[in-house]
Amino acid sequence: MILLLLGYLSVLLPEPSLRNEKFIDSGEISLPYGISPLFEDTNKINISVYSVADTINYVHFCPTIKYRSGKWGGEVAPYGRWGGDNFYPSREKFGIYSDFIRGSMYYKNDNILFSLGKDIFSIGPAFENNPLLSPNIPLNYLNFNFKSSGFSFTHLISRLSDYEGVEYAGYLTNVNRYLGMHRLEFKLCDWFAFSFSEVMLIGGESLGFPFELLVPFTIYFVEQHNRAQNTNIFWNFDLVATRNNFLFYFDFFMDDFQYEEDPWKEPNHIGLYSGIQGENFPWDDSEIFISYNLMTRWAYDNILVWQRYLERGMPLGSMFGCDYDKFVLKYLHLLGDFKLGSMTSFTRRGEGRISTPWPVNTREEASPDNEFTGANFLYGTVERRLTLAAILKYKTFLELTAGLSHFANYENEEGTTRILPAIELKLKYSL
Repeated sequence: MILLLLGYLSVLLPEPSLRNEKFIDSGEISLPYGISPLFEDTNKINISVYSVADTINYVHFCPTIKYRSGKWGGEVAPYGRWGGDNFYPSREKFGIYSDFIRGSMYYKNDNILFSLGKDIFSIGPAFENNPLLSPNIPLNYLNFNFKSSGFSFTHLISRLSDYEGVEYAGYLTNVNRYLGMHRLEFKLCDWFAFSFSEVMLIGGESLGFPFELLVPFTIYFVEQHNRAQNTNIFWNFDLVATRNNFLFYFDFFMDDFQYEEDPWKEPNHIGLYSGIQGENFPWDDSEIFISYNLMTRWAYDNILVWQRYLERGMPLGSMFGCDYDKFVLKYLHLLGDFKLGSMTSFTRRGEGRISTPWPVNTREEASPDNEFTGANFLYGTVERRLTLAAILKYKTFLELTAGLSHFANYENEEGTTRILPAIELKLKYSL
C-alpha cells in the first residue's frame, strides 16, 4: 500500500476544491481550469506541515517562498520529511529526507505564462489522482501557457531521469527519457468547458533532445507513425460544468485503445474519473464531494521498460498507478470559521502494477503462450480498503482527518486483514 501516500506533495499546491468553489459561486469556468501551479500568489512565505499516520507514518515540513516583481517572479520550496522512506525523496541523510521540490522562475501577464525550473504539477480537473499528471514527484521542466476568454493552450516539456542498465544489442547501456505534453481547453459558454490533452514519453540510447517535443501544435501520435519510432502516447479528454451550486467533472484517459482486433489480444488500457462538488446541499452552509475513478490493469505500462509512465519509480499520473478503483464521499458543514464533517472512501486494488512486465513478445507470432490473459481490471487477489473518518477544518490554516481503515486481503494476500489508523493533519500558514 505504499502508493497510497505518493500523491501528498499535492498539499503544497492550491486545493482544487477552493478553485471549484470560485467556479460555483460565480457560475463561470475560468481558463485554464485544470492546470496547477499558475503562480498566482506574490511575495509570500507559505509554511506547510503535514503529518500522516496510516500504512506509512511520517511528518513533512515545507516553506514555500514566493516573490514577484512586475511580470517576473519565482518560487522556491525546500522540503524535509521524517519517516516514510518509500516515496519521494527516498534518500536519507541524518534521519531526514530532503530536497528542493520547487524552484521555478516565470514570466506572466494577462494572457501568457512562461515558466521553467523544477516543480510539481497537477494537470486535470480532479480533486486528486489526475490520470494525466499528478504531483507525486517534481519535474525539471519548461512550460508555456496561453489563455484567452474562450481558449487555453498549455505546452510542457520535461527531462526525465535516465533508465540505467538496459540490455541493448548484447551490452548494457543507459536510455535517455523525455516527457512532452500539450493541452487545449475550450470554453463553449460561461458554465461549460472541455479539454483534449496528449502526452508522449520518448526514450532511446544517446537520444539527445527530441526536437519534435518543441512543436506545440502537432499530434504526437502522427509524429510516432511517420518516424516509425516507438514511444508511449496517452490521450485524455475531460470536461467541467457548473450549474445551480454544483460543479461536475468527467475525465476519460486512454493509454492504448484497440481500434481493431489485436493478434496478441491486447486489451484497452483506459481510466475513468468523475466527480461532483456541491454547496448548500443537502442543507444550507454545507458542502458535498463525491468522486469515483478507476484505471485498468495495464494502464501506464509499456513493453519497453523505459517507457513506463514512471519517474524514479514513482507514478507520473494517478498515485495508485493501475488496476484499481476508488470511491470517495465527503460531507462538510460550516460553523463560523470551522467546518465539521465526515469522509467515507472505498478502494479496491488488483495485483497489476506499472512495473509488471508485459506477458507478450510482439516480435514473435501470437500464440496461446504469447498473448494477454486474465482479467483486465482488478486482476488476481484484490485488496479492499474501507476508510471512515471525521474531518475538522479551521479556515485554510488547519485540516484534521481522523478515522480507521479496514483492509481485506491486505497487500493482495488472500485472507489477510488489517485495521489501521487513517490520520492526516495539515497545517498551512502564510507570512
